[in-house]
Amino acid sequence: MTITEIIQSFYNGLVKKNDTWQENLDEKVVFSDASKRLHAEGKDAFIQSFTTFLRAVENVHMKQLIVEDTNACAVVGYDYRSPKGTTLHQDDAEVWNVVDGKIVALTIYFDITEFRSFMGR
Repeated sequence: MTITEIIQSFYNGLVKKNDTWQENLDEKVVFSDASKRLHAEGKDAFIQSFTTFLRAVENVHMKQLIVEDTNACAVVGYDYRSPKGTTLHQDDAEVWNVVDGKIVALTIYFDITEFRSFMGR
């Protein structure tokens, strides 16, 4: 699979709300946000951190993907639903590193303050 196909497969799994988004994660994958407050190392930690985030996700749409060598950047639209039933839309930038067909790093850039406030934290 190409890097574009691997990343598209990840987002397709999110849209379908099944576990296929986990298929191409490297055992040592690193997941973080830009501030490094959110930081998970290893496949199990990535899945745990991302699954927690996904509970609020109602819809996902990859708007743009730019790939250069083993790196990629996606602009992704997320629609969230809070525990209180309110909704929020955010566009995020997500920076990927894919090596030998495996996702080795994902860093997300989004307004975590707005998201946490929306989720009631």
